Amino acid sequence: MAFYINNKEFESQEEFSKFGRGCATKTPSPIEILRVDEEIAANKSKRRLFSKISIEVRFHHITYGGRGLIAKSQRVKQIELLNLAFSGANLTFKYSESTVHYIDNYGWYYMGHGSAAEREAKSKLGSDSKKCLNFYTGGLVSGLLGWATFPFDLAGDPVLDGVVVLDESLPNGSAAPYNLGMTGVHEVGHWLGLYHTFQGGCSGIGDHVHDTPAHIEANYGEPEIGIPHNACIAGEFAPINNYMNYVDDAWMKELTDAQVSRVKEQIMMYRTGLLNT
Repeated sequence: MAFYINNKEFESQEEFSKFGRGCATKTPSPIEILRVDEEIAANKSKRRLFSKISIEVRFHHITYGGRGLIAKSQRVKQIELLNLAFSGANLTFKYSESTVHYIDNYGWYYMGHGSAAEREAKSKLGSDSKKCLNFYTGGLVSGLLGWATFPFDLAGDPVLDGVVVLDESLPNGSAAPYNLGMTGVHEVGHWLGLYHTFQGGCSGIGDHVHDTPAHIEANYGEPEIGIPHNACIAGEFAPINNYMNYVDDAWMKELTDAQVSRVKEQIMMYRTGLLNT
């Protein structure tokens, strides 16, 4: 059955999932992953611990005429979802209406990942990426739901830091079944250092989280609970409710303890500016 999302038609929802579920966040190379692991291990004794962190979110809504207009209620709900998702890491997200940006720009509205339009928009709109989360919305290239930058990229290219999501994916948007705000949660997960649960499949380097069972490829839709699905090891079950999988928004409900620990490690290593806010 044909599946239509963000002005692009796919053969099925499974096909959309195989194309990346609209997540254009880069897959780190093995050498990047190794570098991050080595840097974290080498600096483990020097890292500053934290109990709680409050992260300021700066919303930048790129519009095109009447398209892309985000209501205050959608922002409030998105913040609530972020707070729920990352509460285990003792993170609190907040924002002020006084800092919300609206800008009408056709070229930026339809920007793609890594495009000149993305860099131009972020150069003009972004706030201090070392101290806050820049959260951009727009129409994006057809078929995309969003993308994010990783913590280890911040120092080398602070201008691009942040998350970008399809405006229709925010809570009460029109991009069903991806309109409950979980695209934002998923991309913020990347921004905090989490990889996809299925990264590397059964033979690759994996997501470097020991309590997310490896599975050969992404799950999609609302997979039945209680069966292994595509888990790599007999007796294990694919993490079908994890925020970093590709399931429908209504099915995304959890992070594991090790994912929470990884988020804390990434902040203490690469996003230390958040510790001083």
